[in-house]
Parts: sequence; C-alpha cells; structure tokens
Amino acid sequence: MAESELSELVASRSEDLSIEYKAWLATSDPTARAKLARHIAALCNHGGGYLVFGIDDGTRAPMGEPTLDRGLFTQDEIAGIVRRYLDPRPAIRVEEAEHEGVRYPVVIVPSHGSRPVFAIGDGPQDGGGRPIGIRKGVVYVRAAGPESVPISSPDDWNALFDRCLANRADHLGAILRTALARPGRPLPSAGATLTAAVDATADDFESQIYELSLPTQYVKNAYSAIGYSLIREDGGLVELHEIRSLNQRVAMSMREFAYNGWATFLPLTLPERAPQIRTGSLLGEDRVYLEGIRLSKMGTLPGALDYWRIYEAGVAAIAQGYREDSHPDRRPSNPPFLNVKLILWRLHSLLAHARLVGQETPGVQQISVRMDWRGLAGRMLTWDFRDWYAANGTVVDNRFAKTIVLDWADLRHSYFQALRRVVLPVFALFESGGERSMSELLTRTAVKSAFEEFGKGARLFED
Repeated sequence: MAESELSELVASRSEDLSIEYKAWLATSDPTARAKLARHIAALCNHGGGYLVFGIDDGTRAPMGEPTLDRGLFTQDEIAGIVRRYLDPRPAIRVEEAEHEGVRYPVVIVPSHGSRPVFAIGDGPQDGGGRPIGIRKGVVYVRAAGPESVPISSPDDWNALFDRCLANRADHLGAILRTALARPGRPLPSAGATLTAAVDATADDFESQIYELSLPTQYVKNAYSAIGYSLIREDGGLVELHEIRSLNQRVAMSMREFAYNGWATFLPLTLPERAPQIRTGSLLGEDRVYLEGIRLSKMGTLPGALDYWRIYEAGVAAIAQGYREDSHPDRRPSNPPFLNVKLILWRLHSLLAHARLVGQETPGVQQISVRMDWRGLAGRMLTWDFRDWYAANGTVVDNRFAKTIVLDWADLRHSYFQALRRVVLPVFALFESGGERSMSELLTRTAVKSAFEEFGKGARLFED
C-alpha cells in the first residue's frame, strides 16, 4: 500500500474488520503488550490487516502528536510482542502514515499460512488470577465491533481452515507433482483466454490514457501489457474464488517481496479508488473480473501509470507505462531506452503475484506468462536512467509478444531460474553481439544487487 493509502487509514475512521485503531499507549506496559498481541493474532487469522496507533478508540479520530517516546512504536518493539506471545510468528512490518503533519505508526499484519496463529503465553494476571489481554492456547479472530475475540463460530472456523488447507495442499501438491507428474501443455483455450485478457487490459489502458491530458514526457503508445494464468493438470484454467479478498491477502505478502512504495495489483482503500467487480467479454464469453483503479480517478499522476484486472477464470493482467520515459533523470537528448532494473522489477512483480496467488489456490500445475511490449522501436537498454548502456543494439520492431510456460514446481522451488526464463527473452531484443551477453550478466548476485535499490520490500523468494 502506498503511503497516501496508509494515510487514508488514519483519516477514514473505517469499520473494516481488517483495521484495528489504538490510542497512543505505552507498548512497554505488560497489559498493553498482551492486548496488542491479541489484536495482531486476530488480524493475522483474519487474512491480514492493519493496526494503527494514535487514533482515539471511541471516536476513531486522529489524536495528534504523542507525548510518549516514539521508540515505543518501532519495528523491534512490536516484533518483540510477537515473539513473546504468538506462534507461528507473523512477519509484521511497521511503517508510518502522515496526517495533518503528524506521523502515525501503522503495523502491517500479514495473513497466516498453513497454520493459524495462536497464543503461546498468558497475559499478566488480574486480581483473581485470570490472564489479561491474551490467553495461552487460544486462536483469536476478528468480529463485529470491530474487536478481537476467541474463535467460536463454525463460519469463522471454516474460513480459517480453508485458508490453512489451501496453503498446505499447495505445498504437498508441489512435492507430489514434482515426484510423479510430467506436466503437459496448457490447452489452446487456456492460452487464448490469457492472450485475450492481456489484450483487453491493454486496450482499456490505452483508451483511458487517450482520455487524459498527459504532460508531454508521457509517451501514450509505449507500455507493457503482461499477465499470467494458473493452469490445472489437465491443461485448463484454475478458477479463482473470492478474488477481492484473495488479492487483499496477497497484497500483504507482496510487501515482503515486490514493494517499493507501490506494488503490482495493489488494492487501494479509498471507496472511489478501491478495486471493483466488473463483467466483460473474453472470446465471446462474459467473464467476471476485479478491476484496479481507473486512471481518471487517480487524482495525481505518478511516474508510471498502471491498470490491472484479475479474472475469476484464473487469469491476471496489468498494463504499465514505461517509467523510463518520464523519469526525472532522463536526458531528453538521449535515444529512448528501457532500464535493466525496471524490466526486472516489472516481471519479478508479476511472477511474485502469481506465486503468492498460486500458494492459496489448490490444483495449480503450471503458470503461463504472457508478455506484450509496445513502443519499442529504436530503444536501447541501459543500466541507469541516462546513458550507461547495457547492450550495443537497438530494438528493430515496435512490438514484442511472447508466451512462456513455467512448471509450478519451478516457480515454487527454483524462483530465480524461473525469473531468468521470463526476463532473458526481453533482454535479447537489445543485444547485437559483444563480449558478455545479458544471460551471463544476469546472475543471482546481480539481481539481488538490483533489488537493493528498491528497498526492503524487494527480494527473491529463496532469500
């Protein structure tokens, strides 16, 4: 989630169960720590969410600058609460959101995995010897209020078990498929559906761009349209269920692997910018999909525009403008170019999302990736945003489209090699001979070094 969206959490006074508001409090106090642990456990078992400090518990109004030491709200302080009370330990992150000049700490809580999070210790005792805040051995969930309570409803158990079993089935299935199966090719209908989804997303993106009055540095007909599909063992598409909540959970995990202040398929929280369920035609058949923000509703234009769709049919696609064309360090006198690190980032972000969705979707055998790069003619490949060229050649054709099929086991257990398979065909467009090819230069060490520039939310899955 972008910082602007985190700021909306502070101001919105939302009643969403995935958000817990807390006043400024001393997180060193044993009772406060126990209660915070309960809320983190419940948010995790809810599928992920946010704990926002500095908000009045009753009115949900921001309280302004705290009188308490801000060291009480650091990553280490909250992680210490998790270590003391919870198992498995969710990998929480603490960021800050600005509202009216005040920085409010926001604890980002990921979804649980194949096991629910439960309490491994009691809170401090009251006068009657009863634990306060959290009780050992209890599984907590979110309930209307919102509040964090011991799980008791059959519906809550079903939702929790479904997510746990999906993660567990995915892990066991990958092992069995690797040992027993030789995957076939996706059915032609599955490939056609993916191509149609990418094309439909690109066409809509392009039509939206031409409706905007863009600054001159934006190149309207230059962008990438990329997507993936989840393939069953029989070659058909794996259907996705509850795509809105699925993408919200995956977005929490994307912050660990492919997040630099923005992420691919990022769901925003403002009502007018939140993803919408829509229906559109693909290959003559009506298909339900979750649509990302319409460009006209963005308010301000970022460095690169993007527009995405996730279909119930097991297909996701995103169209993105080339950030290279509007980057502030770009020299207008230089030839147009694409940047090695941004190409890596675009395709890593797509594969990371596919991997995280696949983890929650039983029955995935393969991932099919579709790339459609447009506005390429005359472009060079650079290491930076000026003139440090990574290859000698320029692209001849204006468009490059390719579909690559990956085994799910490779994406799950050999992620770096899967990323290389998708990235190298794009780099090959720019090569015209030289001492070292991009295939030789694209090592694991080189990718990790490139990702360091994107911050803590950028890493390979093996790391």
